[in-house]
Amino acid sequence: MKKKRMTKTSQIWIGTFMIILAFLVGVIIFFAQATSPYTQAKADAIRLAKEKTSVKTVTNFSITTTKTSTCSLIGVDADNQIVGVLIPAEGGEIITVKLSDNKSNLTEKTAKLTLYKGKVVWQTAELALFDFETGKEIKQ
Repeated sequence: MKKKRMTKTSQIWIGTFMIILAFLVGVIIFFAQATSPYTQAKADAIRLAKEKTSVKTVTNFSITTTKTSTCSLIGVDADNQIVGVLIPAEGGEIITVKLSDNKSNLTEKTAKLTLYKGKVVWQTAELALFDFETGKEIKQ
């Protein structure tokens, strides 16, 4: 029985396909590893917020850095009020604020809730800080 040999063209196509496939698998593994710390921090913060506060569902998560890093969650509590939960990355007291107490015109869609020198503030995309209770800009 005579064996059929693959043509040079089909060998090149299969080799090219294998190289592209190996590259794509590598890129997927790279991005999975790169996003792993963020994903883990998000899962830990949500679990901690649900255990230690009255938050039932989380709608927004972010990590902000002023002088220290803070995990910030926006969610709905047991009374169906929108609340912000701030968890300092270095540990410490978990702070919960009702967003209905916000005195500025900023919201979770326009800024991120964070801590600055122990106070609850909004941090804009331009890194400006606004006091949550008064709405005034804070000089850094």
